[in-house]
Amino acid sequence: MSLKKLAIIGLGPRGLAAAEAALEVAPGLRICIFEPGPYPGVGPNFRPDEAPECLLNLPVRELDLGAPRFADWLGGTSEAYPPRAEVGRYLTERWQRLQSQVEHVPATAVSAHYDRGWIVDGQGPFDNLLLTQGQPPVTQDAQAARWSAHAAAQKLTFIDAYPTTSIRSVDWRGRVAALRGLALSALDVIALLTLGQGGTMDGDSYHASGREPDLIVPFSLDGMPPMPKPANADIDALFDPSPTERRAAISAVTRALTLSPDAAVQCLTDALAPIVARVTSTDPQPWLAAERDAPGAQERDDPVSALDNGLAMAEGQRAPSVGYAVGQIWRKLQQDVRGPFAACDGSCETRSALVAFENGLKRYSYGPPVRSARLLRALIDKGLVRLTVAEDPAISLERGGWRLNDQILADAMIDCVLPGPSPDDITDPLVRGLIRAGHLKVDCGLKPVTDGLSVLGRTTEGQRWATDSLVDCFGDVTAEWARKSLGGSKGV
Repeated sequence: MSLKKLAIIGLGPRGLAAAEAALEVAPGLRICIFEPGPYPGVGPNFRPDEAPECLLNLPVRELDLGAPRFADWLGGTSEAYPPRAEVGRYLTERWQRLQSQVEHVPATAVSAHYDRGWIVDGQGPFDNLLLTQGQPPVTQDAQAARWSAHAAAQKLTFIDAYPTTSIRSVDWRGRVAALRGLALSALDVIALLTLGQGGTMDGDSYHASGREPDLIVPFSLDGMPPMPKPANADIDALFDPSPTERRAAISAVTRALTLSPDAAVQCLTDALAPIVARVTSTDPQPWLAAERDAPGAQERDDPVSALDNGLAMAEGQRAPSVGYAVGQIWRKLQQDVRGPFAACDGSCETRSALVAFENGLKRYSYGPPVRSARLLRALIDKGLVRLTVAEDPAISLERGGWRLNDQILADAMIDCVLPGPSPDDITDPLVRGLIRAGHLKVDCGLKPVTDGLSVLGRTTEGQRWATDSLVDCFGDVTAEWARKSLGGSKGV
């Protein structure tokens, strides 16, 4: 019997983790990897040549990425939020160790079909095919398409946040830059437009270099900056669920998947409520009820006050609000509930409701380090960042730029919104072809139909949960895929 062969399409961090897990389960496996990018194993967000101002939103102590331990590789303090480029260099070294055990095709795979095995762009047959494409190409949303056309016609600057090389190549002096989005990508961009232009921080004060834009104007649908994560391990530990509370959350997710959408979210919040009550000494049920009905609607602060309150809670100077506590507790439960969510059946409607609730909490659970929030606050004080039109401004297209709320004319627009993972919007010919052929179906995310085909990553959202995390790439879901798909593939 010949050795089994695996094709992996896309080699970012998740594809790297999958290849490592596959060889751990089946040491004799032959692996062919289709990846066109210049940094296999890294993906676009962790390029080793990324600007040092772009930080990971997790401290070193939380980066459980398998062996070798990132903390040991990096050295230094476990409290640090490392630059994305450092993570990229670490992943590159792991790829280099793997390289001798795999075949690398430096190209984008555009087609695949099944003929007594999987044929990928004429190569194969492969016994197993795994898609780990990260963010495949999608249809540009109507707003971005309209703005792109406006920028082209007026010879204006309209660029994506990533890769950041485009931002770094622009002379920003005298410009007004509007940022579509006010989450982690926007904070990266703000750092690039300020610290990346030679500005410096002195305590809580920002000192300009003179190369910054005259004004940076971020905006989003709710206009709220994300809440910074706890400043240190001691503050963070206040939100640790007990073993009993973790088991209750796992049981709640398992039960929720058997219920109607509304009942499922209620079941989950009922499991969260006693943990939040213990941490905050407050009845969280009114907040949780409001969050179920209208995510974020109960937040009444203006953006600057919300930022100040978030910093005070992150630094332990103010007791955590219910929302802040829910976000931090949920962040700590994600690893526990990913497996049960993926393993249990449930209607698409119920899964979608649970995913929507989880996505609503990201403004608390996926926040930046305190350092990034402090920079934002200092830039507001300096007058370089303005949040006066942050909440869903009316935007008109004018000669010379974008007019926000009839007030501010921006001559540059930076898109900091990552496209959603909806499979219906994917334009990638490989994925569309597999769907047309009946090998994949859209069922709350991409779901394989044909044996030997697997999908991991954000395009499975709904089938899986919390797929955007770097830690998730190297977590139980990837290891479980390897065991189930390749456990009997050692060959003879």
